Amino acid sequence: MLTQLVRPSVTTVRRVEPIVQAWIDAGLYDPDSPSAPDRLALLDWVAASGATIEQMVAADRVSQLGSLPGDARLRPGPRRSLREVAERIGVTVDDLASTRRASGLPPVDPDVASFTPDDEVMFLAFARAGQFFSGPELLHFTRVLGTSLRRVADAASEMFLADIESGIMPGSPGRQLVLGRKIVEAIDLTQAVIEVFDPMFRAQLEESTRISRSARAGSDDYATLPLAVGFVDLSGFTSISEQAEPGDLLRLVLDFESEAYDLVADHGGRVVKLIGDEVMFTTVDPRSGCEVALGLVRAVAASTNTEPRGGLAFGRVIAHGGDLYGATVNRAARMVDLAVPREVLVDEGVVEHAADGASTPVAMELAFEPAGRRMLKGFRDPVPLWSLQVP
Repeated sequence: MLTQLVRPSVTTVRRVEPIVQAWIDAGLYDPDSPSAPDRLALLDWVAASGATIEQMVAADRVSQLGSLPGDARLRPGPRRSLREVAERIGVTVDDLASTRRASGLPPVDPDVASFTPDDEVMFLAFARAGQFFSGPELLHFTRVLGTSLRRVADAASEMFLADIESGIMPGSPGRQLVLGRKIVEAIDLTQAVIEVFDPMFRAQLEESTRISRSARAGSDDYATLPLAVGFVDLSGFTSISEQAEPGDLLRLVLDFESEAYDLVADHGGRVVKLIGDEVMFTTVDPRSGCEVALGLVRAVAASTNTEPRGGLAFGRVIAHGGDLYGATVNRAARMVDLAVPREVLVDEGVVEHAADGASTPVAMELAFEPAGRRMLKGFRDPVPLWSLQVP
């Protein structure tokens, strides 16, 4: 219910409800301000969420008063300290602190009530996993998980800023209340996002298992697996980024990412990582890798008016924590630096195995033009390279 305030006139005396007087005393409300009605509606709404005056003052100090109800809904429930949670699930405080640190979250005072019932369930799941997996492997997995989820969280925050908050004009009447309600709606949508995680993770795990089995077929080598590793980057991106407007630069990067994700997925590959102007991807067979690299260079050149180039190598790689290591990876990364704009350089492994597999119903015809023996940074001997062509 909206708090009522009777304004004074020549013949009336101001009568203020106790809660409103408390807001006035705390510096949260000025009944004589032109925006007093909007401010009062905001304070009523925030107070109804259970926020204390102390919390409201602290949030208002950083212009985040309207965010309090959403913040409270993000991680609901009573709070316990790290020490209490450790005692409840039968592990040490150091165990929980290590898990939290590995997930990328900052340290907290172990005696301050900071953790919700959901946090306790999460810590218990990690404790059970620790009885099955080795400590170092579990911590490494936790780092990968935490890093990945932070990226998801950042992307969600950026999406809200771009699509919602930026559309609510600064200085507009009731802006904080409108924005605050939008934040609550967005927080409520997180449950839908969480429901997406389970089936998507299971599908990704199934695909990862299939790819691993396919690549390791007939081999007892658990240290490495054969993969085609490709890099494609945008030549001259640094110069472009210095001259382009931020919005134009963002669209360029998003177009590049979209082409990369779609094309790699269409060929049964995996995008390992995207770093601004460069994508790293893998496929099981070199032919698929050739089709991805050449297709991506052509598509990006046509859609973004830039000068992409690529490098593709095939050989055994070390796979750990979702990333790849080894000479094959290094070779592909160095090759892309030598390629001229709109060229894809490949190594001997790709040429020898390019006839293996066909990732599309109508496979692209490929040809390889010798590009000489080149010195690659970090390699002792010259490496024979070929330029990928379509006859």
